[in-house]
Amino acid sequence: MRAFWQNGYKATSMNDLVGASGMAKPSLYAAFGDKEAMFEKSLLHYFDCYGDTVFGPLMRAEKHYLIDIRNLIQTVGYLAADKATPLGCFLFNAQVENAYGTEKHKVLLSDLGQTRYEGIRTRLLKAVDSGELGDDADIDALATYVDGQLGAVSILARTGASKFRIDQFVETAVKALPSATPFDFDDLPEFTLRQ
Repeated sequence: MRAFWQNGYKATSMNDLVGASGMAKPSLYAAFGDKEAMFEKSLLHYFDCYGDTVFGPLMRAEKHYLIDIRNLIQTVGYLAADKATPLGCFLFNAQVENAYGTEKHKVLLSDLGQTRYEGIRTRLLKAVDSGELGDDADIDALATYVDGQLGAVSILARTGASKFRIDQFVETAVKALPSATPFDFDDLPEFTLRQ
């Protein structure tokens, strides 16, 4: 997974995958299939590894929706900037790189992106139900906006932005969102990344 995340699909060779896995090429093929299959399995593994960290708090909807959205964007930004992993979000990196990739990759990336979008949309619908957003809120437009902010913060982190710059970005992004109830942004609880 790390080799594809770091280098992208096209720039990752079978020799890179052999080196990263420590497996001989025949064993690697036998265990995972060809390079395309390994890439797909890597994306699904990434989604499994980081999905709950990123989307669990959002889906639980335990806080005001603006706090949940702030935490979502900030989590993606901080994870994408983590020096212990390749920079950026593997999913967003792959979506950008594979815009002209194989049809199978496009479908998988589209499905994973749609899952991400639907998670955001579901949280926004809960915000309408709880009165945090008005009944007239354009849920699809708001979900598209938030999803776009996830991509933007991932790219910002990939360029080596500091946590301070990521925090500024997130604050600006969240302040653009509507709220049907009074919300004081100065009272936002401090963000803590939970992995």
